[in-house]
Amino acid sequence: MLFWCTVIFISTCSASLETFLESGIINFNWTGNPSYSDFFNPMPVSPSLVFLLRKLGHAFVFFILTAVLFSMKGNLLYSGLSAFFFAVSTEILQLFFARDGRLFDVAFDSLGIVLALIILAVIYMSKTRAEMVPLDE
Repeated sequence: MLFWCTVIFISTCSASLETFLESGIINFNWTGNPSYSDFFNPMPVSPSLVFLLRKLGHAFVFFILTAVLFSMKGNLLYSGLSAFFFAVSTEILQLFFARDGRLFDVAFDSLGIVLALIILAVIYMSKTRAEMVPLDE
């Protein structure tokens, strides 16, 4: 979990995710007085395919985080709330690193969280139901 949270943190705070992915160079730009109103900027009306793929990445990253948290604690509520808190925190943190932290990104993060919780709940219920069914002799 620590590894995955570090990956998210570096992705969140690095000045350019593309530069980091291409060259492995991590560069942080601190902004001590960010514009908090930017957090509430709306999603583009006509998002590009690249934009939508990035948002799919948000969902994927938090899907994995939720699954890792559940594997550690075995508690759906804890896993979902912890992942959501981390999602909100990273989006706000981006404002301090000259990045675009947005409320709608929290929604995409939450999509991954909810999808993970649904899948994990179905798996958990299936295992529980299978354990309760008596074996035929």
